[in-house]
Amino acid sequence: MTKILIVEDDRNTLSGLTEILTQENYSVEGIDNPTEAIKILSKEPFDILLTDLKMPKMSGLELYERTLSFAPEMKTIVMTAYSSVKDAVEAMKRGVYEYMTKPLDLDELFIVLEKAVGAQKLVRENVALKKQVQATYGFGKIIGKSEVMQRIFTTIEKVAKTQSTILIRGESGTGKELVARAIHYNSPRSAKPLVEISCASFPENLLESELFGYEKGAFTGADRQKKGRFELAHGGTIFLDEIGDISESVQVKLLRVLQERQFTRLGATETFDVDVRVITATNRDLEDALEKGTFREDLYYRLNVIPVFLPPLRDRREDLKLLLEYFVKKISVENKLSTLVISEAAMKLCLDYNWPGNVRELENAVENAVVLGEGSIIEPEHLPFGIHRKRKNAPSADFFANTGATFKDKTEVAEKFILEQAIKEANGNKSEAAKILDISLRTMRYKIKRYNL
Repeated sequence: MTKILIVEDDRNTLSGLTEILTQENYSVEGIDNPTEAIKILSKEPFDILLTDLKMPKMSGLELYERTLSFAPEMKTIVMTAYSSVKDAVEAMKRGVYEYMTKPLDLDELFIVLEKAVGAQKLVRENVALKKQVQATYGFGKIIGKSEVMQRIFTTIEKVAKTQSTILIRGESGTGKELVARAIHYNSPRSAKPLVEISCASFPENLLESELFGYEKGAFTGADRQKKGRFELAHGGTIFLDEIGDISESVQVKLLRVLQERQFTRLGATETFDVDVRVITATNRDLEDALEKGTFREDLYYRLNVIPVFLPPLRDRREDLKLLLEYFVKKISVENKLSTLVISEAAMKLCLDYNWPGNVRELENAVENAVVLGEGSIIEPEHLPFGIHRKRKNAPSADFFANTGATFKDKTEVAEKFILEQAIKEANGNKSEAAKILDISLRTMRYKIKRYNL
């Protein structure tokens, strides 16, 4: 039963509301003293606080703010006979769930209470779900029970306590940004900013100004001074995603920040000191870029102090069922839907699929099935079409049965197909493809050249 605490200094209003809400099957306690209300709330949990705004000893907003430390999930509804837009805006800014004017419209009150109860239930279910899964299998929002993921959790826990620069490697959709956040929020810098930027999202000239800021008049259109991401991250952490995509000129300036912990805004002569931890991520083959001369060797070694490799989903298949069930529950709760069950056929389809888009593709597929599916069971037809498709261009059985084809012909066709599939699964990353096939990068490059892949 939903528990409501009413705090109202007008005894008639307090008595009337207590009686009405009790008749509506709420568990209600009423009190006319906000100071005593704090004592009650600190000892006993309530779902909803219904409080007057203007009271002699303490305002309703002050009462709300003083309860946040020990009752953060409780929904607060503020009532007042002195309605003003300013008061309403101030109340909502501070996080109050709803603001109502007296005399209360009872129909409106019941609607607000029902919504507050629903919102709180949603929050509690989500919290409970996360605790349940993460108690054994998670770190922050990263889920996995496989041996490789457990090793990654251990690595995150160790490196989070240090100030070391970290390079996170992995295919798109493996959760590199989640690892960066887990490291920051479990570090001594957690109370300071985490500033994230995707380097590939900005052209070369804009990325430099975005990272280091600029002075007014530094270039056409610079009509004001702007702080860069490094300056905004001072004292905290900066996460540079897709670091393999930055230009040579930006590489030079980034190297200076890493070496000297200083930077200069565009158009400025003054140098700024910066205290920031740098975490970077990429799905690119940086070693290949080093050989081609498109990525600086000195910057590579500055960034690659502690490498963290995230495996693709196909290499941790024991996590698939756990992730599927987790996303079904999570997305059902977020959309206020009954939690669906995955049928055996749909589960098999998912377990047999390679998930080239990794965890991101998996979550999107589950959301598609939960939101667009019908009934209480997720069936194969509710899953995106791509998951149903089989690999194409596989050598046919007829070819291998053909006595006219030599052993060498058959071997080469099979080898080329295997290489093509590995490159496809690695999203074009030669180094990752070599790891999938358990061959050296040099061998991989030789075969790619031989088959003109």
